[in-house]
Parts: sequence; C-alpha cells; structure tokens
Amino acid sequence: MPTTEEQISRHWGYADATLKALRDRGLRPTPELYHVWFIYFAAENPEILRVIDAVNASGDDLAEDTLLQLYYRYIFDRQAADFLQRGMEDFSQVVEISDECLTSARNNIRSYGELLKSSLGTLRAHKDVGPVLGEIVDQTEDMKSTIDNLHVRLDGYLNRVVLLQRELEQTRERSYTDGLTRVSNRMHFEEQLSQLAKEYDSSEDAEPFCVMMVDLDQFKSINDRFGHRIGDEILVLIASMLKANIKGRDIVARYGGDEFAILLPQTSLDDAMEVAADMSKRIAAREIKAKNSGASYGHMTVSVGAAEYVAHEGGAKLIDRADSALYRAKKDGRNRHFAAE
Repeated sequence: MPTTEEQISRHWGYADATLKALRDRGLRPTPELYHVWFIYFAAENPEILRVIDAVNASGDDLAEDTLLQLYYRYIFDRQAADFLQRGMEDFSQVVEISDECLTSARNNIRSYGELLKSSLGTLRAHKDVGPVLGEIVDQTEDMKSTIDNLHVRLDGYLNRVVLLQRELEQTRERSYTDGLTRVSNRMHFEEQLSQLAKEYDSSEDAEPFCVMMVDLDQFKSINDRFGHRIGDEILVLIASMLKANIKGRDIVARYGGDEFAILLPQTSLDDAMEVAADMSKRIAAREIKAKNSGASYGHMTVSVGAAEYVAHEGGAKLIDRADSALYRAKKDGRNRHFAAE
C-alpha cells in the first residue's frame, strides 16, 4: 500500500502529464478536458484508455469534441450516478429512522390504550380514584411529549428529503446543460432526438420534425486572433441568439466545439429553412462586442444544414444528413443554409 507521500507525488505526476498533454495538443485547460486526461494518465477508466490510445495509434489529432464525449459518457455520468446512490442511501436512512420513530409512537399509544382500559376497571371497582387519575395524567403527559418529539423529528426528515430532491434536480439539470453556453448538451439533445424518433416511428399520424446543424464560420481564426476567452464569449452570445430564435419544445444544444444542433418538433423542412434563414440573418447583423470593454470584434456568420426525419431512419442518420447539408453550406462559401437532399 503506497504511503500518503507516494500518493501525493503520483498525483502531481498525473497533473504534470495532463497539463503537458493539453498544451502540446493546443487544447484549453477546461475542467472537463483536464479531467479526461488526468483519468487517462491515472489509468482509472479502461474505456477512456482504449479510445485515446486508439486515436494516438492512428496518428489523428485528438479533437476536443472527442474528449468532451468521453467526459460526459464516462466521467460526468458516473459522478451523477454516485450522487444518486448517496442520495438514495440517505433517503433510505430517513425512511428507516422514520419507521422506527413511528413504531415507537405506535407502541406507546398501544400501552396508553391498555392503561386507560385497566384504569376504567379500577375506577368502577374503587371509590378512591385519585391515584388512578394521577397515573393517567402522568401517562398523558408522556404521550404528549412523545408525539411532540415525533413531529419535530419528522419535520427534520422532511427538510432532508426536500434538500435531497433539490440537489437531485440540480444534478439532473447540470447533466443536461453545457457548462459554458448554458444551452443543452449533446447527451440531452441525443436523448430527446431518440425519443422523438421513437414517437414518430410508432405513430400513424406523426407530425414532421427536423434537425438543424449550425456551425460558426471561421471560428478558429477568432480564437487564434483574439484568444479562447473571447472565443468563449462569442460562443455564449451565439448560443443565446440561437435560443432566442426557438420556441415551445425546440431544443438548442452545443453539439461540440463551435457546432450547435437544434431539434425542431412539429416542423416541416420548409418551415425549418425559414427558421434557418431568419436565424442566420439575425446573427450576421449582430455586431460582436466584448462583454467588459465593449470592444468590437466585427460580425459573425453561421452555416446551417437542415434535414427532416424519415420514418425508421433513426436519429444518427438524420444528424448525418443534416451534417452533409452543413458541409455543402460551408463548401459553397459559408453563411449559407442548405436542406438535406
């Protein structure tokens, strides 16, 4: 068993290797990316090891999007699961203690009832009722104290349950939200898309729905010129503009890097293209300014690909078709919106 000093030294080694990996690959030292690399060097997750080793062996660049997928699939989900496990254990303890408390109160009430019955017999048989009434008064005070204590403890347990519910809801919300832009993350988007596809495939009169893939034009040059902090500000701004352009059950998600995905239930392809045209126009017209200094960074445009769901094709193929349309928009000169063929 390693000593505490050895464990500290080993973890500093993982941290140094992690920072070097991020720096060498030109990646941002965000908590998500740092966490993935740290776990890789610590060899704590075999799936993360397998994926990163395979990419390294192929000679390809390890994209930020791939690392984020690893984070949400193998790290964040596990943390959420650990929290849920702890929450359920706490809740089980609350239920168990409450049951013990109620059992104790029930036993006391039963004893109190037996006392009343026996006291009634004594009252009927004797004229001197003072001692009997005194015992009843004492027992009544004990019962009142027991019930008051029960109320106090149950109020405490109720507060703990409310706290657990609040923390669970916050964890659920975080698991569905992109940490930077505060729109939905890829995991939530794909879950909702899968559910919508199942509903469509199982219904005889299902309404059409579409997916739009949105990519920021020349975003890498923005990062290279102004730095990642300004790049992040622009991502947040574009995400808010995309979200302002949707309604109802529509979902905007950060799909990876500077690419966003939009799910449009109850929307035909023609309607989706109208949304894309209006959205692209609004974004192109908006001057991008720094949040604190107000410095102008010019204008940003987006390229959009849209596709309407075809029965039984599945969510993955729908995204592929929308991505192909996005690629055509990029290839055709950017600041375009194309529909999938």
